[in-house]
Amino acid sequence: MKYYKLIYDFENDDDYIGCTASDKLNLNQYIVCEGNKIEVWNDDISFDFNPDEGKVGTDYLGNSYGWLIFSENLINTINHLVNDSIQYLAIIVRNKKNNTKLLGYHVANVCKVIDALDLGNSKYDLFELDDKKILSVEKYALRKEVIKDYNIFKLENDTIPTFVSEEFKNKIEEDNLTGFQFLEVKVV
Repeated sequence: MKYYKLIYDFENDDDYIGCTASDKLNLNQYIVCEGNKIEVWNDDISFDFNPDEGKVGTDYLGNSYGWLIFSENLINTINHLVNDSIQYLAIIVRNKKNNTKLLGYHVANVCKVIDALDLGNSKYDLFELDDKKILSVEKYALRKEVIKDYNIFKLENDTIPTFVSEEFKNKIEEDNLTGFQFLEVKVV
């Protein structure tokens, strides 16, 4: 099976809604990128959009934090594939011109974190920043035996990118869900 890095579709987003965090979150913006379940969440966290800049609400909603914000339609479509790999967190998406709410969006906090990166077959740079070693991966290679049972996951020590299976990708494409691009990664 093939695997892909999940990417927001910037190439086709001319009329897509793009959201900006509107409130002071009083939390680390990377909290939903770390792969940990969140025990305390403020359901009043809101994102605003300007309808003059985009009117189409996609299934993967672009936003200033780079969070995975999924529509209810998408959640219902993939639920059987992701099991307990995603924690859905309520948010408010609001039209900043007339204050109407765009309903049915949630932050998708991917909580399945696995040790699947094959450094020997990946292309990467290792550098130091403030006496910490930083790994910057340009091309990912993932270990087939580790990922074979997962449809969505993040990698240990590199939890920003999200990876999905071919089955996940195919379901998105079959149902014509919007806002997605997929970058195939090497599987060894």
